Amino acid sequence: MKEQKNHNKHLLLATAEAMFAENGYEGTTVRDIAAKAETNAALIYYHFESKEQLYRSIFERKFRLLDESLKALRVNSEASTLEKLEKYISVYVANIRDNFYFYRILNSELFSFRDYFFKNVILNNAKSIVSIFREVIGEGIAKKEFRNVDADLFLMTLFHLLHQVIGKSPLASELLNLEEIAEEQTVDRIRNFIHNQLCLPHTSLSHQH
Repeated sequence: MKEQKNHNKHLLLATAEAMFAENGYEGTTVRDIAAKAETNAALIYYHFESKEQLYRSIFERKFRLLDESLKALRVNSEASTLEKLEKYISVYVANIRDNFYFYRILNSELFSFRDYFFKNVILNNAKSIVSIFREVIGEGIAKKEFRNVDADLFLMTLFHLLHQVIGKSPLASELLNLEEIAEEQTVDRIRNFIHNQLCLPHTSLSHQH
């Protein structure tokens, strides 16, 4: 019984996520989601009190899973700070790639002027993830492996870059010709950008020998 309830809840979350990504929050109704999931609106209200709570639950679940993936990452104690950062970025890149609809919603919310309530939900859930990256940047600066950069501005640049490029926003796709080149080349380009922004001259890229 519990497994069936969890299955139904996850199905509703996945269906709602796709519809919110395609049609926006205002353009999606509970009845639309129920019809797409081949169920009834009553089941949605059973699991979620409102459309707003359903929307909020999508963010909470996705951020929680990403946070768990980052915290579960095991990095060799002898690894450089740059290598550690690259591993965290690899997890983040995979998360964007595997959650296309979610990042489409996230980008839309971050750049909209809609009700600030949803931005607070995003920011509150993102704090733990940002702190993981901020800690690595701080460690690199302390060890003098990184330049003394403004960590907050760097992270804003990094996250925006990853969301736009890996998420293949229309603007990034057009400017960087993303449809014509392999993702591996794009990731290498991002890695080089990060290296040039952060690293002191003597620090080499982890994939170079």
